[in-house]
Amino acid sequence: MSTDVVALTKDRPDVGAVLEGLGARLQLPMAVSAHGGACRVYDGAGRLVVHIPEPVLIGVPGEIERLLGGGVQAAPPVWWVDIRAAADLADAARIARACAEELVARHGGAMWTGAGR
Repeated sequence: MSTDVVALTKDRPDVGAVLEGLGARLQLPMAVSAHGGACRVYDGAGRLVVHIPEPVLIGVPGEIERLLGGGVQAAPPVWWVDIRAAADLADAARIARACAEELVARHGGAMWTGAGR
């Protein structure tokens, strides 16, 4: 089963820029492909590790809680960044979490991992 992580950022995130530096920080060979607002991360063997669709602006009060439950507090407006890690690759979930952490560190906000849901 794939791993989903959500970064909720205060500013519109530059996902491509975050991903470009992530491979060196994690000491993993990675290639990033960006098309429009969506990004894909491939490992050194060319396998898809993480897919990130274009971020979506959420401006409706209560929408984050409705979608994710009460575990995350984020007052709108926030940018919803869905990060999906491949199910069959050992480092995929770690890379997805690291991406969300870096997005939140750069742009402010919160992260949801689905833990405890």
